Amino acid sequence: MSSLFLGCFTFGLLFTVVTGLLGAFNGGHDIHIPGLHGLGAHSGGHSHAHVSPFNVSTIAAFLAWFGGAGYLLTRYSGFTALSITGIASVAGLVGAALVFAFVAKFINPRLTVLAPEDFQLPGVVAKVTSTIRPGGTGEIVYTLGGTRHSDGARSETAELLERGTEVVILRVEKGIAYVDRWSKFAAENQLPSDDGALK
Repeated sequence: MSSLFLGCFTFGLLFTVVTGLLGAFNGGHDIHIPGLHGLGAHSGGHSHAHVSPFNVSTIAAFLAWFGGAGYLLTRYSGFTALSITGIASVAGLVGAALVFAFVAKFINPRLTVLAPEDFQLPGVVAKVTSTIRPGGTGEIVYTLGGTRHSDGARSETAELLERGTEVVILRVEKGIAYVDRWSKFAAENQLPSDDGALK
């Protein structure tokens, strides 16, 4: 009996260390059990990733605590095998609950589900980095999904857009962004012109 508990403890401990080093403490590694479906990520915008109580981290913690408690009770107590198993199971559940609480409070808030609308170019404010001449192509820089991008661009109204001008991307065709002055676009749509300022 003690060898079983020791095996559970060793496996659980090693698995916890390995998964921790590999970054497996996340809500995406769920074990889906019939009838125990959690709530998924909310649609629209950034939302927190869902953490299931049944994931590799909590299962590993359960095994480690279950095995450790069972082994110690087997070696140093006079309880029956049934009592030891019951106490060890409670200890395992406590360990799993502590790990789940830690993941849900400190790890999960840092995980986000990216919404498709966060990566749509129309409506993104950009800055001209290479002058866009009437009928010609220049270059713009903008931030999308937390990453800076640089693309070819043309003026929607075929006007001169000098370097440093803030523009808004209206559409993209064949890899070329068609832009208009942000100040004009903001005025036409009754938007505060400083809200779109590219830092």
